[in-house]
Amino acid sequence: MNNLLQKIKPRIFRPVRPPHAFVLTRNRLVYVGRPASTRKSLVTDPVAVTVISRPLPEGTLRAGRDGIPIPDRGLAAVVSSLVHAAGVRISGASLVIPDDFVRVLAIDVDDSERNPKETEEVILWKFGRIFGEPVPALRMSWQSVGAGTEAVRLLAVATLEETAAQLEAAFGDSGIRVGAIESAALAVASLARKALPADSFLVWADGDAATTVFLKGGQLRFLRTKATSDPEEALQEIRLAASFVADGTDAEGASLDVHGVCAAGPVGSPIVDRFRAFRAEQGGPVPTALTRATLAAHILALPGLSGAAQTLAGVDDPAVLVALGAMAGGD
Repeated sequence: MNNLLQKIKPRIFRPVRPPHAFVLTRNRLVYVGRPASTRKSLVTDPVAVTVISRPLPEGTLRAGRDGIPIPDRGLAAVVSSLVHAAGVRISGASLVIPDDFVRVLAIDVDDSERNPKETEEVILWKFGRIFGEPVPALRMSWQSVGAGTEAVRLLAVATLEETAAQLEAAFGDSGIRVGAIESAALAVASLARKALPADSFLVWADGDAATTVFLKGGQLRFLRTKATSDPEEALQEIRLAASFVADGTDAEGASLDVHGVCAAGPVGSPIVDRFRAFRAEQGGPVPTALTRATLAAHILALPGLSGAAQTLAGVDDPAVLVALGAMAGGD
């Protein structure tokens, strides 16, 4: 993914990523990297992955417009502590943020390539309806996700300019350029879409949000995020999102939310547990678990990787899976 929060970037995914990733949650910051001996590979040998975590001091994140968190300067000290503990020089890194730090919309336009300025204005107006008046300064990114009711359907993502700027500043104090900022679900999707069938979807519900990501022909087609930790509310959002894709049915006309090929994670999430129970109640197949173990063959197939798949079968920290996705990027 290109920097998700950089202005006027028409692609969400990008192919080249640095060998370091940071994963921010509401209570900690996690660094995942690989030692110098393996840095020519795209993603590290899982045996050699360096994982370091630091808690966020109380008050590091404050609520901004529409509930989007804004980090204070205390985040810079956490970044510095992680860099010192890693013991390596980090000039560039990817950063993954929680799904509820961003807002997403789908919009149909005539020709985004021919009229980029007009497209930007329309997207900004649409986001203005989400954030309300006066519209705050925003960072936006978008990409085409196939045909819509008009010529092209775009998926657009935005966050507060203040949030993006403070994140960049916190890492900049340690000499780190944040080359890509993306939401957790999209980072996981970068790996999961290599393992899932071309037409499928995934649910990611780590923390205070549930996101459903739909793939068509192996490419991003639609996504929907709901800021909630309530399993029943999240289930209704997952089902609603499915209804927006192919009229809620798969190629055989079966209900997509029940019978569609899907994966869900992280393991242990109450929202994922409720979704799995719902599928079972309705006679649908069990969703594939989104873990390092289930995705191992696809992670290890990436250029430069070595090591046995069973080395991934240990305790699953969702942040590590997210970070691997961030380092892998998209095509």
